[in-house]
Amino acid sequence: MTMGKITNKQVFMLVLAVGAVACLLVYMLVFTKYNDQTTALKTSNAQLETQVNEMKEYYDNMEIYRTNTAEMVAKITEITADYPADAKEEDVIMMAVAMQNRAVINYDKINVEEAKVIHDISEDIVKGAAIEGLEEPIQFAQRQATYKNVTTYSNLKAAVATVYESPYRIGVNGVSYRKSSASNNFIDGTIDITYYSVRGMGKEYMPPEMPSYFGGASDLFGQITFAMEEQAGETAE
Repeated sequence: MTMGKITNKQVFMLVLAVGAVACLLVYMLVFTKYNDQTTALKTSNAQLETQVNEMKEYYDNMEIYRTNTAEMVAKITEITADYPADAKEEDVIMMAVAMQNRAVINYDKINVEEAKVIHDISEDIVKGAAIEGLEEPIQFAQRQATYKNVTTYSNLKAAVATVYESPYRIGVNGVSYRKSSASNNFIDGTIDITYYSVRGMGKEYMPPEMPSYFGGASDLFGQITFAMEEQAGETAE
């Protein structure tokens, strides 16, 4: 097979075509690169513009936010003012002493559960709010206590009244009793109390005064004799 002769003009045109293709490839490579960078820059600018607008809004409304924050802090402080920093075993014991000082009640058992956190505000949120005096996690906690006892109806009312007059933030979850015997007016059962507290609000735990407990003024688990006239009075009720 005879190959055709290639002229100088054809060689020139071939070189020119190859050069054009090379230039086109370089152009497309550079174009694509800068086009991607342009797109990324536009996206970044759009995000920055959104952030700037948000910051401008915060700046324009700074005094309103400060006022609202101050009002919310005051409200939070007011709401949590009556809640102690914690509720411990000695608080549960002294409640039993207070009830026994006011009512004739024989305790069989006093059960105190571990404190449980029912709601919390994490440390990063507290610190992020930058509220003076608040740096620790804020925890709303509860502790359940059960007082199993023997008493009479009138003394039960006096015991429950003592609970509701207590300075603690507490709730009576249940009062469950049954008649102890057909031969008397004694009732036996339980009083379930929940103690609520708030940790992290800058308060210190204040343990209760316990002179009536340590002084031996009353025996929580001793056998207290109910007066016959009281039994007769309750029979009349």
